[in-house]
Amino acid sequence: MDVFKVGNDLILDPFNKKVTRNGDDVSLSELSYRLLLELVEHAPEIVPHDQLIKAVWKDRVVSDENLKKRVSRLRDSLADNYSAPKYIAAERGLGYRCVAAVRKVNHLERADNDSFDFRAIDAIKRLVSHLPMRLVASVGILAIGVTSFFLVHHENQNPLNEVTEAINYEAAQSYLKFTGKDNDTAISLYQNAINRDPQNASSHSGLSDAYLQGYWHYGKDKSWLELGKQHAEKAVQINEDLAWGHKALGLAYYLDGQYENAIASFELARQIEPSWGELPAYAALVEIQLGHFINADKLAVTSVELDPSNPFTNAVLAELYRQSYRFYAAEEQFSKTLNIDPSFLVSSLFFSEYLLEKGKHIEAISVLRGVIHKHENSQKAHWLLGLALMIDNQVGEAIDEFSAASSLGGRYYLSSAVYLAALKKDRTELFKLGEQIVKLKLNGNQWTELTFLEGVVLLVNDKATEAKGTFESAIFEGFTTTYRYTHLPVNSGIITSPQFTGLLNLIESKNKDKMPKRIPPRT
Repeated sequence: MDVFKVGNDLILDPFNKKVTRNGDDVSLSELSYRLLLELVEHAPEIVPHDQLIKAVWKDRVVSDENLKKRVSRLRDSLADNYSAPKYIAAERGLGYRCVAAVRKVNHLERADNDSFDFRAIDAIKRLVSHLPMRLVASVGILAIGVTSFFLVHHENQNPLNEVTEAINYEAAQSYLKFTGKDNDTAISLYQNAINRDPQNASSHSGLSDAYLQGYWHYGKDKSWLELGKQHAEKAVQINEDLAWGHKALGLAYYLDGQYENAIASFELARQIEPSWGELPAYAALVEIQLGHFINADKLAVTSVELDPSNPFTNAVLAELYRQSYRFYAAEEQFSKTLNIDPSFLVSSLFFSEYLLEKGKHIEAISVLRGVIHKHENSQKAHWLLGLALMIDNQVGEAIDEFSAASSLGGRYYLSSAVYLAALKKDRTELFKLGEQIVKLKLNGNQWTELTFLEGVVLLVNDKATEAKGTFESAIFEGFTTTYRYTHLPVNSGIITSPQFTGLLNLIESKNKDKMPKRIPPRT
């Protein structure tokens, strides 16, 4: 892939999606970067408006005014003068062109302007070319993203350990298949890389991600969360300038309910890699949990703008719409998301919750059975299927699913175990679970569902008044998922009793407050 020298001071490196001026990084958004690349690749020719729009916004429909604003932002980033342009000139009625002299440079010239070792990368690419093709073929739509995930966000080491980085690449291929078995393979590969090079921060970051994914999606126990956190901390300790390490640490904090710490880590990662589209999406998930929906909206929209074809960024935007009760927008976004990759686990789980919230539990059952067929150890899928079956009065099957989910021991262990004990009316077990909930909250866990589960424990133990007060606290904390209150694992009529009158009105009021008063523009 060609590297371009633009004028006397600008280097555009498409391989790493990086722009530097006199050796210093130039921070560009994904859209601005695409615009600059299109102009540079066609220099000194005039690039028509419609061609630029297609190159920058892909399949999205935008106006010439959007293009004009984007050119202005790019000029600002490059400190370019409109009246006396150094890089970009407008050709009235025709388009824009790069007026600076553009030439292709070799790797040695590139190294003079940047510390990145191209020889090492070339070696990695040669090694990767010999990896089994089944690894690439089985990733499907995410295969293109693997290269970005690994090659863009790896360490800027000089020189790179070629074998270690090739192993890291193969590990990322396995990780991005998003199955429990392949995730285990990724862990084995990353551990192999660390055994070869204990000071490789990328290997520790990848291993952290794989452990955390096991806890988040495949029902691994809390020790996996702790291991994920340890390796993320090690990555940051080795290389504090590696965005991947900070992202992994942020995910560990998020899954542990340490939301303020998670936001801080994601923000550090974004400062290092501002064009990495998934980072604002992760931050958006945290802001949703904290009830900061205006912040979440801006972050989720930004993530899709930076990475419009990524199923994760699109899924988070859809989830934001669901959680802020913009159901029409949620349905539209879920449709887009599932079209990108119908089998993507996160999208399917978020969509199932949307169906439950809309009262479509039969459809949710169908979707979730399909998810479990492919991801048999997806704890959240078993947990959600248990909820759907309980709503459909299939109590025996619901108990089976909650039992399966609680036996896996991941993030949804407590939710599954509480519902299982409630349906079985096992008060001894509920008491133990209640103690665990209190302990987690005392240790700073900010997961709002914990307060709701406290209410369930109280209600099953015939403490209706205390339960009502606890449910109200959960609502004020931000846990306002309506179907969870209307379909409790106890007497279905409890929510309509005098003791609980007003809970649903309070939920409706709080959900209206979630909707941003001003939606940020989408272009």
